[in-house]
Amino acid sequence: MVGKQFVALLGSPLLVAGFPHIAEMLEKQKMQERQVGVPALVPFPEFPGSPAHALYDKFDPGSQRVSTSGEHEFRAPGPGDIRGPCAGLNAAANHGYLPRDGIATAESVNTGLWEAFGLDKTATLFLQTATMFFDGDPISGRWSIGYHSDETNSLGLLGDLLGNQTGICAYGHLKTEADASITRGDWLAPEMNSNCASYPVFAQELLDLAKKRTGGNITPQVLAEHSYNRKQYSIANNPNYFSPPYAGVAFTFGAHMFAFELLANHSAEEPRGFLTPEVFESFFSYTRDENDQLVFTYGHERIPDNWYKRADDDAWTLSDILISTAQQCASYPSACQVGGNTGEVNSFSGVNVGDLSGGLINSVEDLSDPARMGCFIRQAIQADVPSFLDKVFNGATLNTLLGLVDTMLTPALQGLGACEGIPAGRSMFEYGSEYPGAKIVQEGPRNPYK
Repeated sequence: MVGKQFVALLGSPLLVAGFPHIAEMLEKQKMQERQVGVPALVPFPEFPGSPAHALYDKFDPGSQRVSTSGEHEFRAPGPGDIRGPCAGLNAAANHGYLPRDGIATAESVNTGLWEAFGLDKTATLFLQTATMFFDGDPISGRWSIGYHSDETNSLGLLGDLLGNQTGICAYGHLKTEADASITRGDWLAPEMNSNCASYPVFAQELLDLAKKRTGGNITPQVLAEHSYNRKQYSIANNPNYFSPPYAGVAFTFGAHMFAFELLANHSAEEPRGFLTPEVFESFFSYTRDENDQLVFTYGHERIPDNWYKRADDDAWTLSDILISTAQQCASYPSACQVGGNTGEVNSFSGVNVGDLSGGLINSVEDLSDPARMGCFIRQAIQADVPSFLDKVFNGATLNTLLGLVDTMLTPALQGLGACEGIPAGRSMFEYGSEYPGAKIVQEGPRNPYK
């Protein structure tokens, strides 16, 4: 009884306001409760993606070492340089593997992410093209790795009048980046709601889970469980939580896997990669204070010295992204549901995926098939891109961009699989009306967090 009274006393708003460390204690308590966890329906693989990755046993320090000196020395972003929600993109820009101003192009993404991380061009072609259509300027081929920038606009003043290339955070919400990310906030949540910034409580939750599961190192299995936990947290804390097919199901989990598959170090002893807390903290722009607590510095993500990327013949591909996401759906089916809260916490309502997909996918279990997962994501992108463009552009500009869908976007989606004859999907604007988190916010400060 005394314990319950003490917890109730700790929860007093007056005490929390007067003693900030109490709020931290409460959040830590909630975090520990979440880590009780729900066991995976089937074990998530130790080595996700193609089975060949589990057998890989080579290491070449000469070709795998990533330069962090000379033209690739770390430089913190200067005035006007843009950084955003993706640790890998930020680190690549800080080391000159992407343009240091944070404005990406197809060439820089395809080349830079291969040189820095070993991300295969099947993946970069798809990710770059989809992001350019959702969040950037398909005419110039440019997009911002963070918030809105006028530098992505190929139409000058006319472009400002006709539309707003959002970048991948803030107004890019639900286009590419989505809720329940590794360490970022849900943009429409009541608090901790910057989807550009990283929150130490979420990073510490991942590190604590890794310590509990492996003794310290972060593994794909830890990240799969963390992804599930993050969605459960959003459902329980964000009345506006929403998860669409591409940004919410595929991209959110794909980013969790990127944290290992692209950021893990490699060695002769660990040719398949290992991710220590120290390497994670460097890539995610965390340091430790005098009390050993995590401190986040916006935009200072860096590649550690003496860090070795994936081998060229063991690259992470678009096929691996699809396979690993399907493996997550098999392990944690609820994490792959399309839908969201309906204005209150813990009010999650799922979308009928059979209705959404025209019968292509009839249950979450269907998404454990990588081929069907690929076609489902292709279907969702083909439905959403014209709808998003229509919300941003009009007139001749809109017609031009819609014409580029067939000539630029559709070819880039071929890597998702042979999906001939699939029915037309429904856009988020058709099925999302009952979800407040599915509304696209286009007014207010364009750059809520630098």
